[in-house]
Amino acid sequence: MVKAKIMTVNRWGAGLGVRLPKEFTDKAGITEKSKVQATIDGDKLLLFAVKEPCKHIPLAERRRLFKEKNPDWNGKPYELLPEDEEWLNMPSIGEEVTW
Repeated sequence: MVKAKIMTVNRWGAGLGVRLPKEFTDKAGITEKSKVQATIDGDKLLLFAVKEPCKHIPLAERRRLFKEKNPDWNGKPYELLPEDEEWLNMPSIGEEVTW
C-alpha cells in the first residue's frame, strides 16, 4: 500500500486540480490522458482509474491471433470425449430444436 500524502489544491482555469504523485499513478495504472472517475462518499473524495474497455475484435481475427500465439492449436475449443460424440450424434426423440 502506498503511504498517504498531503497535497495542495491549485486553481486550473475555472476548476481546481491536484497533482498526483508518481507512486500513486504507478500503483493505479494512471498515465497521461488516462480517464479517472471521481465520486463523493460522505466527506471523502474517491478517485478511481477507469480501465478502457476491450476493443471489438471479430472472431476470425481472434482465432488468427490465438493460432499465432499457439501454433499447435488444432482449431477446436477442446477435444470431445467419446460420450460427447455419442450424445451429439443421437437422433431426436421428441421435439428438440437442433441447429
